[in-house]
Amino acid sequence: MYGRLFTYGRKKLKYGLIEAFFTWLESLEVLLFLWALADYYNSQRLGFFFYLIIPVIFLSIIVYRFLFSEKIVQVWSNSAIKEIQKDFLNVYLRKNNFNQKISALIQRDLKAITDLNSFYTLIVPTLIKLSLTGLLLIIFIIIWQPLAIFIPFLSIILIGLGMMALAKHGDKENARYINSFVHMGERFLDDFFEMNAIIMYRRDRAFSADFHRDSENFRKRTMAVLAYQLQTLNILDFAIYGGIGAFALFLSFGTAQGNLSVVQAIILFVLVADWFIEFRKSGYFIHVMKQLSPTLKHIFAQIDDKNSFSSQKKQRTISNDIPKILEITINNLSIGYDEPLITQLSWSLKIGHLYALSGQSGSGKSTLAKTLMAQQKSLAGEISFSDKKLRFDTNFRHDWLKSAIYLGSEPYLFSGSIIDNLLFASKYDRKELIKIFDKFGLCSFVSSLPDQYDSQVGENGKWLSPGQRQQIAFGRAVAADKNFYIFDEITSNIDHENAGIILRAMKRLAKEKIVLIITHKIEDLKQSDQIAFITGKKAVIGPYESLLKNSPSFKNLINQQLLLLKGNKQDA
Repeated sequence: MYGRLFTYGRKKLKYGLIEAFFTWLESLEVLLFLWALADYYNSQRLGFFFYLIIPVIFLSIIVYRFLFSEKIVQVWSNSAIKEIQKDFLNVYLRKNNFNQKISALIQRDLKAITDLNSFYTLIVPTLIKLSLTGLLLIIFIIIWQPLAIFIPFLSIILIGLGMMALAKHGDKENARYINSFVHMGERFLDDFFEMNAIIMYRRDRAFSADFHRDSENFRKRTMAVLAYQLQTLNILDFAIYGGIGAFALFLSFGTAQGNLSVVQAIILFVLVADWFIEFRKSGYFIHVMKQLSPTLKHIFAQIDDKNSFSSQKKQRTISNDIPKILEITINNLSIGYDEPLITQLSWSLKIGHLYALSGQSGSGKSTLAKTLMAQQKSLAGEISFSDKKLRFDTNFRHDWLKSAIYLGSEPYLFSGSIIDNLLFASKYDRKELIKIFDKFGLCSFVSSLPDQYDSQVGENGKWLSPGQRQQIAFGRAVAADKNFYIFDEITSNIDHENAGIILRAMKRLAKEKIVLIITHKIEDLKQSDQIAFITGKKAVIGPYESLLKNSPSFKNLINQQLLLLKGNKQDA
């Protein structure tokens, strides 16, 4: 299961290996310094090795840290996590409808995928460092003191035997702890829901005593588990530090007998101490890996769903990748459910213009948006793009969502930082993304935050204002780099300043993409190049001034909005 994690981010694996190698190389700095010091003390001079090799190593580390480190750090982990997210979302999008509430599931599962980052950034580098240090240690031991190699192996065997001896006891304590935890939870719920009856029949003291007894049992079981964990740490520390001490004694005997020089003894001791300390860290990471196991099983179970992902390759033979969309043509389209809401709509959407869809509530605007997102079948007519026709089967919808995006008035932000939300499913890195937002005039408010783009947003952005939340959601959509955007009333529930920022950004986006906004706000409609106003199941299409002059229904809508604005100003 863990081996499968290496199949992700393969193209960027080299960056992870380079990062791990230089991290290991930096850990040898102390060894090289002590080696040089001991060699100088022993011979009153430094050998050719130190004059040539050490400067090369130090120079390599400096060059890497100052010139390449920022470009390489976490490149592999970020690439792998994005690929896992992509596989997961591809499966999920195939199984869910356009209007289904998915925020809770996405928050849980994508957060779990992000937690896998520790595998790439902590566990793998530690194992690489452990392997490289161990290899170097074995080489030096075989050359200088072959018998010393048994001490690290004996320490590992001692750790294994100690853990095996505690395993059965640990399993029992864990089982008792889980049982007491479940029992405690059940008792709490039972007492909570039966509280009125307990008080009515004056059984509160008896139930309180039972609750106290169960809580005391749970406390004891918790302390027993902690004691077991402490015992495992004691075994680990005894074997590791005992191994280091035994190795030091062995080296001192070898030095006293003339089998080892002081320089060689120092090198071997520093290496074995470093290796044992890394081995101790790996023990913690084994615990982390065990914690990740349920997450991995769940995520890969979703990805391997036979009803979706396993048939994806077969479905790829039916579906073609969507080419870049330069124009969307709506021809004689009728949409609705049992009865049509809009009939005989013909409209052409092109790059370079900002389009608006407006109408009274219930006129069919949201239904048209669903149809344009390939979620709601049309009753008649067709929608075409790049010499292709829009279809409504699941396979086509999956491909269409790679090119089209819908953003409503209540977007969902994930717990984490602002930049985490913006980088989600984006092909750009942090620096590129910030440049794009500067170009669009988005998220300038982050400069006033203490941690700027690294500021936490809270669950669903609760630590931000509604306008700031909407800016981030809009920015995330821009960062997704789609061909076709539908923005549904995204400025309707936010303040005037943030609404203006987003409107200007939409106009800027419309120069490069096809952008359709669904709105009733006067300012949005005025800034649009062309408006489709739905009235009486028909669409009246034209610029703002033309509709205001030629469509009484549109003029009535505008007058209603003006009255609302006037009333709001008077209330203020």
